[in-house]
Amino acid sequence: MSEHCRKIGGAFLFGYVIWTAHDDEGAVRTVENLSVLILAGGRSRRMGQDKAWLRLDGAALVERVARRVLPVAEEVLFSANAAEPFAQLTSSLPVPAAVVADLFPGAGPLAGIHAGLRAARGDLLLALAVDLPFVNLALVRHIVGLAQGWDAVVPQMPHPTTGELVWEPLHALYRRSCLPAITARLAAGERRTVSFLSDVRTRPLTLAEITPFDPELRSFFNVNTADDWHDAQRLAAAS
Repeated sequence: MSEHCRKIGGAFLFGYVIWTAHDDEGAVRTVENLSVLILAGGRSRRMGQDKAWLRLDGAALVERVARRVLPVAEEVLFSANAAEPFAQLTSSLPVPAAVVADLFPGAGPLAGIHAGLRAARGDLLLALAVDLPFVNLALVRHIVGLAQGWDAVVPQMPHPTTGELVWEPLHALYRRSCLPAITARLAAGERRTVSFLSDVRTRPLTLAEITPFDPELRSFFNVNTADDWHDAQRLAAAS
Protein backbone atom coordinates (compact mmCIF):
# COMPACT_ATOMS: atom_id res chain seq x y z
CA MET A 1 0.00 0.00 0.00
CA SER A 2 1.34 3.43 -0.85
CA GLU A 3 2.13 5.79 2.03
CA HIS A 4 -0.09 8.55 0.68
CA CYS A 5 -3.04 9.03 -1.64
CA ARG A 6 -3.37 11.67 -4.31
CA LYS A 7 -6.05 14.22 -3.45
CA ILE A 8 -8.84 14.41 -5.98
CA GLY A 9 -11.79 16.80 -5.97
CA GLY A 10 -14.73 17.44 -8.28
CA ALA A 11 -17.52 19.87 -9.01
CA PHE A 12 -20.30 20.37 -11.52
CA LEU A 13 -19.75 23.44 -13.69
CA PHE A 14 -22.10 24.33 -16.54
CA GLY A 15 -22.93 20.67 -17.14
CA TYR A 16 -19.31 19.53 -17.23
CA VAL A 17 -17.61 17.39 -14.63
CA ILE A 18 -14.21 18.83 -13.76
CA TRP A 19 -11.69 16.72 -11.89
CA THR A 20 -8.40 18.17 -10.75
CA ALA A 21 -5.64 16.02 -9.36
CA HIS A 22 -2.07 16.65 -8.33
CA ASP A 23 0.53 14.21 -9.58
CA ASP A 24 3.77 13.47 -7.75
CA GLU A 25 5.43 16.56 -9.26
CA GLY A 26 2.54 18.80 -8.20
CA ALA A 27 1.21 19.47 -11.70
CA VAL A 28 -2.55 19.90 -11.97
CA ARG A 29 -4.42 17.67 -14.39
CA THR A 30 -8.00 18.31 -15.48
CA VAL A 31 -10.46 15.89 -17.09
CA GLU A 32 -13.80 16.97 -18.54
CA ASN A 33 -16.93 15.37 -19.94
CA LEU A 34 -16.97 11.90 -18.44
CA SER A 35 -19.51 9.45 -19.85
CA VAL A 36 -20.38 6.33 -17.88
CA LEU A 37 -21.25 3.09 -19.68
CA ILE A 38 -23.00 0.31 -17.78
CA LEU A 39 -22.69 -3.00 -19.58
CA ALA A 40 -26.08 -4.63 -19.08
CA GLY A 41 -26.48 -6.82 -22.14
CA GLY A 42 -25.14 -10.12 -20.79
CA ARG A 43 -27.17 -13.31 -20.71
CA SER A 44 -26.67 -13.99 -16.97
CA ARG A 45 -26.38 -17.74 -17.64
CA ARG A 46 -24.96 -18.63 -14.23
CA MET A 47 -27.58 -16.57 -12.41
CA GLY A 48 -30.48 -18.07 -14.37
CA GLN A 49 -32.23 -14.71 -14.74
CA ASP A 50 -31.36 -11.20 -15.90
CA LYS A 51 -29.30 -9.94 -12.97
CA ALA A 52 -29.53 -6.31 -14.11
CA TRP A 53 -33.03 -6.16 -12.62
CA LEU A 54 -32.41 -8.03 -9.38
CA ARG A 55 -33.26 -5.68 -6.53
CA LEU A 56 -30.63 -4.94 -3.90
CA ASP A 57 -31.38 -2.61 -1.02
CA GLY A 58 -34.50 -1.34 -2.77
CA ALA A 59 -33.11 -0.75 -6.26
CA ALA A 60 -32.37 -2.84 -9.34
CA LEU A 61 -28.67 -3.59 -9.75
CA VAL A 62 -28.45 -1.52 -12.92
CA GLU A 63 -30.02 1.48 -11.21
CA ARG A 64 -27.83 1.05 -8.14
CA VAL A 65 -24.65 1.15 -10.23
CA ALA A 66 -25.88 4.14 -12.23
CA ARG A 67 -26.80 6.19 -9.19
CA ARG A 68 -23.53 5.44 -7.37
CA VAL A 69 -21.55 7.08 -10.17
CA LEU A 70 -23.87 10.02 -10.88
CA PRO A 71 -21.55 12.53 -9.12
CA VAL A 72 -18.94 11.95 -11.84
CA ALA A 73 -21.20 11.41 -14.84
CA GLU A 74 -22.15 13.95 -17.46
CA GLU A 75 -24.19 11.20 -19.10
CA VAL A 76 -25.02 7.55 -18.47
CA LEU A 77 -25.17 5.00 -21.27
CA PHE A 78 -26.49 1.46 -21.01
CA SER A 79 -25.17 -1.27 -23.29
CA ALA A 80 -28.15 -3.57 -23.84
CA ASN A 81 -30.00 -5.57 -26.46
CA ALA A 82 -33.29 -3.68 -26.10
CA ALA A 83 -34.09 -0.14 -25.00
CA GLU A 84 -37.63 -0.70 -23.72
CA PRO A 85 -36.77 -2.14 -20.27
CA PHE A 86 -34.59 0.90 -19.56
CA ALA A 87 -37.14 3.58 -20.50
CA GLN A 88 -38.22 4.41 -16.97
CA LEU A 89 -34.66 4.39 -15.64
CA THR A 90 -33.21 6.60 -18.36
CA SER A 91 -36.01 9.13 -17.92
CA SER A 92 -35.55 9.24 -14.14
CA LEU A 93 -31.84 10.02 -14.06
CA PRO A 94 -30.81 13.67 -13.58
CA VAL A 95 -28.28 13.51 -16.44
CA PRO A 96 -28.76 12.55 -20.11
CA ALA A 97 -29.14 8.78 -20.40
CA ALA A 98 -29.61 6.39 -23.31
CA VAL A 99 -29.33 2.77 -24.39
CA VAL A 100 -26.68 1.96 -27.00
CA ALA A 101 -26.82 -1.12 -29.22
CA ASP A 102 -23.81 -3.11 -30.40
CA LEU A 103 -22.58 -2.62 -33.94
CA PHE A 104 -20.96 -6.07 -33.65
CA PRO A 105 -23.81 -8.22 -32.26
CA GLY A 106 -22.79 -11.25 -30.26
CA ALA A 107 -19.26 -10.02 -29.61
CA GLY A 108 -19.72 -9.53 -25.88
CA PRO A 109 -18.49 -6.67 -23.66
CA LEU A 110 -15.86 -5.58 -26.18
CA ALA A 111 -18.65 -4.69 -28.60
CA GLY A 112 -20.43 -2.87 -25.79
CA ILE A 113 -17.38 -0.73 -25.06
CA HIS A 114 -17.04 -0.05 -28.78
CA ALA A 115 -20.66 1.11 -29.01
CA GLY A 116 -20.31 3.19 -25.86
CA LEU A 117 -17.23 5.01 -27.12
CA ARG A 118 -18.95 5.76 -30.41
CA ALA A 119 -22.02 7.15 -28.67
CA ALA A 120 -20.33 9.03 -25.83
CA ARG A 121 -20.54 12.82 -25.83
CA GLY A 122 -17.12 13.25 -24.27
CA ASP A 123 -13.66 11.88 -24.82
CA LEU A 124 -13.60 9.64 -21.74
CA LEU A 125 -15.77 6.62 -20.98
CA LEU A 126 -15.93 4.83 -17.66
CA ALA A 127 -17.06 1.25 -18.38
CA LEU A 128 -18.67 -0.70 -15.55
CA ALA A 129 -20.25 -4.14 -15.48
CA VAL A 130 -23.86 -4.10 -14.36
CA ASP A 131 -23.13 -6.60 -11.57
CA LEU A 132 -20.76 -4.40 -9.53
CA PRO A 133 -23.08 -3.24 -6.72
CA PHE A 134 -20.35 -1.74 -4.55
CA VAL A 135 -18.63 0.62 -6.99
CA ASN A 136 -16.45 2.95 -4.94
CA LEU A 137 -16.76 6.60 -5.96
CA ALA A 138 -13.42 7.59 -4.46
CA LEU A 139 -11.66 4.92 -6.52
CA VAL A 140 -13.55 5.98 -9.65
CA ARG A 141 -12.42 9.56 -9.10
CA HIS A 142 -8.84 8.36 -8.72
CA ILE A 143 -9.02 6.42 -11.98
CA VAL A 144 -10.41 9.46 -13.78
CA GLY A 145 -7.64 11.59 -12.33
CA LEU A 146 -5.03 9.34 -13.95
CA ALA A 147 -6.40 9.72 -17.48
CA GLN A 148 -4.10 12.37 -18.89
CA GLY A 149 -1.61 10.90 -21.34
CA TRP A 150 -3.28 7.48 -21.52
CA ASP A 151 -5.81 5.80 -23.80
CA ALA A 152 -6.96 3.43 -21.06
CA VAL A 153 -6.66 3.16 -17.30
CA VAL A 154 -7.39 -0.43 -16.27
CA PRO A 155 -7.07 -2.10 -12.85
CA GLN A 156 -4.77 -5.09 -12.73
CA MET A 157 -5.37 -7.55 -9.90
CA PRO A 158 -3.71 -10.78 -8.75
CA HIS A 159 -5.79 -13.85 -9.54
CA PRO A 160 -7.11 -15.31 -6.25
CA THR A 161 -5.73 -18.78 -6.94
CA THR A 162 -2.74 -18.40 -9.26
CA GLY A 163 -1.56 -14.94 -8.20
CA GLU A 164 -1.13 -14.05 -11.86
CA LEU A 165 -1.96 -10.44 -12.67
CA VAL A 166 -5.21 -10.13 -14.60
CA TRP A 167 -6.93 -7.11 -16.09
CA GLU A 168 -10.30 -5.83 -14.85
CA PRO A 169 -11.57 -4.30 -18.13
CA LEU A 170 -15.17 -3.92 -16.93
CA HIS A 171 -14.19 -1.46 -14.20
CA ALA A 172 -11.98 0.76 -16.30
CA LEU A 173 -11.59 4.06 -18.14
CA TYR A 174 -11.24 4.33 -21.92
CA ARG A 175 -10.53 7.24 -24.21
CA ARG A 176 -12.15 7.64 -27.62
CA SER A 177 -8.68 7.09 -29.12
CA CYS A 178 -9.15 3.37 -28.32
CA LEU A 179 -11.80 3.06 -31.03
CA PRO A 180 -9.56 2.20 -34.00
CA ALA A 181 -7.84 -0.60 -32.06
CA ILE A 182 -11.14 -1.98 -30.75
CA THR A 183 -12.75 -1.79 -34.19
CA ALA A 184 -9.83 -3.65 -35.75
CA ARG A 185 -10.01 -6.40 -33.16
CA LEU A 186 -13.77 -6.82 -33.55
CA ALA A 187 -13.51 -6.82 -37.35
CA ALA A 188 -10.93 -9.61 -37.06
CA GLY A 189 -13.39 -11.68 -35.03
CA GLU A 190 -11.73 -11.04 -31.66
CA ARG A 191 -14.05 -11.12 -28.64
CA ARG A 192 -11.68 -10.96 -25.67
CA THR A 193 -12.34 -7.69 -23.86
CA VAL A 194 -8.63 -7.19 -23.10
CA SER A 195 -7.45 -7.96 -26.63
CA PHE A 196 -6.80 -4.35 -27.65
CA LEU A 197 -5.03 -3.17 -24.50
CA SER A 198 -1.61 -3.94 -25.95
CA ASP A 199 -2.50 -1.82 -29.00
CA VAL A 200 -3.10 1.39 -27.04
CA ARG A 201 -1.41 3.34 -24.24
CA THR A 202 -2.73 1.41 -21.24
CA ARG A 203 -2.02 2.54 -17.72
CA PRO A 204 -2.30 -0.38 -15.26
CA LEU A 205 -3.82 0.48 -11.90
CA THR A 206 -2.09 -1.68 -9.32
CA LEU A 207 -3.44 -3.29 -6.18
CA ALA A 208 -1.25 -0.98 -4.09
CA GLU A 209 -2.95 2.00 -5.73
CA ILE A 210 -6.44 0.59 -5.27
CA THR A 211 -6.37 -0.41 -1.59
CA PRO A 212 -6.06 3.11 -0.11
CA PHE A 213 -9.46 3.83 -1.65
CA ASP A 214 -11.03 0.39 -1.37
CA PRO A 215 -9.13 -1.76 1.14
CA GLU A 216 -11.64 -4.62 1.00
CA LEU A 217 -11.79 -4.51 -2.82
CA ARG A 218 -15.58 -4.44 -2.78
CA SER A 219 -15.57 -2.42 -6.00
CA PHE A 220 -14.64 -5.64 -7.79
CA PHE A 221 -17.21 -7.87 -6.11
CA ASN A 222 -19.45 -9.05 -8.93
CA VAL A 223 -22.70 -10.99 -8.87
CA ASN A 224 -22.52 -14.06 -11.11
CA THR A 225 -24.29 -16.78 -9.14
CA ALA A 226 -27.04 -17.21 -6.57
CA ASP A 227 -24.36 -17.54 -3.88
CA ASP A 228 -22.85 -14.23 -5.00
CA TRP A 229 -26.30 -12.67 -4.78
CA HIS A 230 -26.74 -13.85 -1.20
CA ASP A 231 -23.31 -12.43 -0.34
CA ALA A 232 -24.23 -9.13 -1.98
CA GLN A 233 -27.42 -8.93 0.08
CA ARG A 234 -25.46 -9.59 3.26
CA LEU A 235 -22.85 -6.95 2.42
CA ALA A 236 -25.49 -4.39 1.48
CA ALA A 237 -27.36 -4.98 4.73
CA ALA A 238 -24.16 -4.56 6.74
CA SER A 239 -23.10 -1.33 5.04
